[in-house]
Formats: sequence, C-alpha cells, structure tokens
Amino acid sequence: MERWNKVYDDIVTVFYRSLWKKAWPLWAGALALAFANIFMFAYARALGVFPQMAMWGSWIYNLMDIKVDAPFTAVPLRPLHLDIHSMINFGIILGVAMASFISEEFKIRKEDWRGYAAALVGGIFMGFGTVIMIPCNVGGFYTAIMALSLSGPVTVLGLLPGAYLGGLFLKRQVTKAADAVDFSAAPIGKPAKKVRASLQPYIGVAIGILIAMVALMFFSMGKPKFTGLLLFGAFFGVIFQRSRLCFASAFREILISRNGTLMKWILLSIAIGTIGFAILKSQGYQPMHFVFPLGLHTVGGGFIFGIGMVIAGGCGVGILWRSAEGYVRAWIAVAAGMLSSGAWVLIYGNQVGRGWLYGKPFSLGEEFGWFWGTTLVFLFLASFYIFITWVEAKKNEKN
Repeated sequence: MERWNKVYDDIVTVFYRSLWKKAWPLWAGALALAFANIFMFAYARALGVFPQMAMWGSWIYNLMDIKVDAPFTAVPLRPLHLDIHSMINFGIILGVAMASFISEEFKIRKEDWRGYAAALVGGIFMGFGTVIMIPCNVGGFYTAIMALSLSGPVTVLGLLPGAYLGGLFLKRQVTKAADAVDFSAAPIGKPAKKVRASLQPYIGVAIGILIAMVALMFFSMGKPKFTGLLLFGAFFGVIFQRSRLCFASAFREILISRNGTLMKWILLSIAIGTIGFAILKSQGYQPMHFVFPLGLHTVGGGFIFGIGMVIAGGCGVGILWRSAEGYVRAWIAVAAGMLSSGAWVLIYGNQVGRGWLYGKPFSLGEEFGWFWGTTLVFLFLASFYIFITWVEAKKNEKN
C-alpha cells in the first residue's frame, strides 16, 4: 500500500510541477492557443477581447448618466452578466487568477507614479487604437488573419512601427531608471527566514471551483453558450499565464532586441488556425466572421495601438491577464482602455465600421476562393517569417 501511495504522490508531484510550477514552452502555448481558437470559433465565436472592454466603458458612462452607445455593433450595450461576449474576458481573468494562485505566482505588484502614468497613456492609446484599427491586435491581427480578413496582415504595417516606437520609449525609461540607482545605498540583506507553506494553491483550487459553479449556473439557466465561452476563456487564461505568450512583446522585440522567437511561434499558431478556420468557412459556417473593414484607418489605428500596448505593458488580453496576476499598472491600463474606447461614439458621432473613417470588409476567402485565400495567408506568414529572420541576421552581423 505504501508503494502505491508513493507512486501516486510521485505522479501528482510531477503533474503539478510540470503543469503549474514550470513555465510552458512557447510551442505548447502556441499550439494550445491555435486549437482552442478553432474550437471556440466552431462552438460560437473566435478570440477577441477589446470590443467587450469598450462596451464595459460605455456601460460605466451610462451608469454616470452619460448616454452613449457601445462602439462595436457586434457587442451592444447590455448588463455585463448578460453579455455573452464578456464571458470570454471574465473567463480569462478567472483562468489567469486560478493559474497564478496554483503556481504561487500571484502578487500585488506596485510601481511609482511614472509606471502608472505610462499605463494610463498606454491604455488611452489602445482604447482609441482599437476603435480605429478594429479591434485589438489579438482580434485584429491574430484571429483576423486566421479568418482570412485582409485587414489582419495590413495591421502589421501599423502595429510593428508603433510597437518599435513604444519600445524605444520604454528603453529610454529603463536606462534612466538604471542610471538613477545608487548601489552604495543598497541595504544589507538579512538572513532569509523559513516561511510556512503558501495558501495560494488552495486559493487557486477554490477559484477553479468557482469557475465550474458559475458555468453550471449559466447552463442551468438555459444559457449553454455562456457556459462554453466562460470555460473557453478560462482555458485561454491558463494558456496565456503559463506560456507567457505576449503579443505586445512579440511585436516589440522584433525591432528593439531583434529577437523574433516569440513572433515566429505566433505565426505558426496562426498558420494552424488558418487551416481550421478556412475549412469551417468553406463549408458556409460564418464566412464573414472576424472579417473587418480595411483602409488607411487599419494602419493608423494599428500604429496608435502598437504604441499603447507596449508602454501599457500588454495588449488587450495582456493587460487582462496581468490584472489577474496583481499588476496595479495593468488595472490602470484596463480602466483607461475601457473608458477611452467606450467614449468613441461621443467623439466620432457614429459606431465602429460606419461613417467616413472606415473602409469595407475584405475577405480573401470570399474574393479569391478559400483555397487561394488560404494560400495568400500562408504567403504572408512566410514573408513575415523571412523578414524576422533577416532582422535577426542583421543583429548577428553587428555582433
């Protein structure tokens, strides 16, 4: 009996350490993200987070008796617990919280006023960028390319230079902070004290139970799609938290550090997802889903969003997941992004996709056929991969 107990304990220990104590390799996160997005699209809809956050901002304005419509017509104004799209965001937050507690990585992380000011400005930039570009870089770049929307590849023309500019700003801030450090005044370290076992894993398990209970509640109310999207969101949250698959970092590091490893894995994830989306769409299933208007606004909005996501410390999904890990900076960025994008109808006078600013949606699958549309996406992914490899080679030449 003792032998089997030991085997059981060893299995649990290995499982716990490999899944929750060690960071997942990037390839695992990229593959999991691609297949989860395909399955969620087949179930209801694909991955995107900022339109829901924009609606939250509009909802807050209405609570303050400032009447404004939600900017995205696909996510109309309604109570947050009755918004099916918000279930993804809530799921991501809860999934990240569960993963960060189980892995004992949750901590309230504070910064000085400069960090909070950067988060505020970055959140505002992302808020306006998402309603101009349509939507954030996860929905407008990652998922849009999978969905064979021509706007997806075009966003790179704005996101990449925007992320580079934001990265230069961060680099300057880091350099100034390092120069200001007085190492002679560093306190003498005290011997470490033995600490008792952390309660964080138990809190994480409790959050997991909460997710299951809320999912069952929606199911019992006759809202199975709410249940499904909440659980998908939680799974996405676990993927992002454990693999650190950060889209803002992926764009930033291409030109700042000339390291494209993260973006290369994201491109592989997109390639896998594109096949799944193309198969489903070619059979007549939601052929125009996540196909967005295309125009100069795509590049301009991408540039604004690219700056914002880097100085804020994460894109739409990035600030959501870091909020659930305890980053105060991310809380400010989320609030700023919600309120700036939520005010768009007051500023522009119309909803996203309507009026003089926006072009028309362009689907590569609808225009060129699903086979050739998919081929064009793969040509873009290959070209982007070659560009990243060229940039990395330039770094090696300098060294």
